[in-house]
Amino acid sequence: MAFNRRRGRRAKEERRLFPVWTLLVIAGCAALWIYGAKLYQERMAAYEMYAAISKVAAQTEYYPGVTVDGVDLGGMSREEAASLFAGRQQETAQAFSLVVASGEKRWRITSNEVPVTFNVQTVLERAYAVGRTGTLEERYYQIEQARTQGAAFTTGYEYDRTAVRALVDIIGESLDVEATDATLDAFDVNARTFTFTEAKPGYRIDRDKLERDILDALDARAYDSVVIVRGEAVEAQITRGQLEGLFGRISSFTTDTTRDNDRNTNIALSAGALNGRMVKPGESMSFNSCTGQRTGEKGYREAGAIAGGVLVDDTGGGVCQTSSTLFNAVVRADLEIVERSAHSWPSTYVNKGEDATVNWPSLDFVFRNNGDFPVFIVAWYENRKVTVEVYGQMLENGMTIDLESETVRTIKPSNDIKYTLDESLPVGTTKKGRAKKNGYVVDTYKVYKGSDGTVLRREKLWTTNYPVYQDEILFNDGSGGAE
Repeated sequence: MAFNRRRGRRAKEERRLFPVWTLLVIAGCAALWIYGAKLYQERMAAYEMYAAISKVAAQTEYYPGVTVDGVDLGGMSREEAASLFAGRQQETAQAFSLVVASGEKRWRITSNEVPVTFNVQTVLERAYAVGRTGTLEERYYQIEQARTQGAAFTTGYEYDRTAVRALVDIIGESLDVEATDATLDAFDVNARTFTFTEAKPGYRIDRDKLERDILDALDARAYDSVVIVRGEAVEAQITRGQLEGLFGRISSFTTDTTRDNDRNTNIALSAGALNGRMVKPGESMSFNSCTGQRTGEKGYREAGAIAGGVLVDDTGGGVCQTSSTLFNAVVRADLEIVERSAHSWPSTYVNKGEDATVNWPSLDFVFRNNGDFPVFIVAWYENRKVTVEVYGQMLENGMTIDLESETVRTIKPSNDIKYTLDESLPVGTTKKGRAKKNGYVVDTYKVYKGSDGTVLRREKLWTTNYPVYQDEILFNDGSGGAE
């Protein structure tokens, strides 16, 4: 018993020397030490990782796994990559050579003709940006992803499409052939027949298709291919058969002459000067230019002619009938009248307002070919008749043209006699001058008629004024005109 009591007292004393809370403190300190050690290790590991990431991110070279056109740029500087691809650009540009063919003709297209623009610099910048955007963690993620999974980029280039089109146009200009319409070749005056050239087909390439084919070949880098030019025939718009039905005699006009052989000789000579004349589109024909000055050396004779309102004998008298006949044929062929003058009084061989007087060199009759094809003049004198015909492209749909003239005013002369000094007369003599004649105001119209004779329209051509004349006495009293 005593022993047990002693043990109990000793246990109580020991409990007083090491209380329970002491153990708790010791345990807490141990836990704190362990936590601190772990925290230190974690922070050291984080620091080491940060340092490692910073070191990797601080690289100035391309990161591993970054490729451009299959080339691994990892470890390369930007300068090295740029130098490498500059050489590749040069190789690509030199390899660029394409052939365009049409029959035996060949055109070689290279980068000299079609400049090439590369996007290498832009792609290299994008590749270099891998691992260099965002936070450090984001950058590291990109770097690791490139290393493990790769970051691939592809370069490209563009062709100068305007240069391609310009080349296509050059090729087209060398291959295109304009279709040639059949046209009037000649006119036989004696046979009154036309000959025509044959129409010839043309050829035109399909420029849009050629441009597409060239660009497709370039885009596919099929530099060893041959692009074939495609095209089609172009038919002429006017064939010989079409022309043959369009040409013939457009108009004809005949006037009756007198029994005066000298006058008829002049008419025949002037008609012969017109015969066979060709007037091209846009050209004009002058009566005076055709006949030239009417002289005795050319065979022209003295015959009656109107000069200053008086009938006189003149070399070439009567040719006004030829010019008036020409005028009537020309206006009925719908040709443009450029210059025309009326006589001093109406002619007997044509209606009032439908004459055309000439006088060398002051008065002329001129017309212009306002059509699309040449016209030919056929003129002759026979059996006291002078005829002028116009041959060429006939009026459409069988249409014909006629002239109608209306006297809108008749002016009666007075019964007074007009005295006129004429110093060419012997002094003290007189001579009958102009005879009394009515004056006229005449409107002339072009009348267009259909093939059945129906009037289609009337167009006023001009108004002609024929002056009125009193009876006249010429005299020379020797006064010299003094009052």
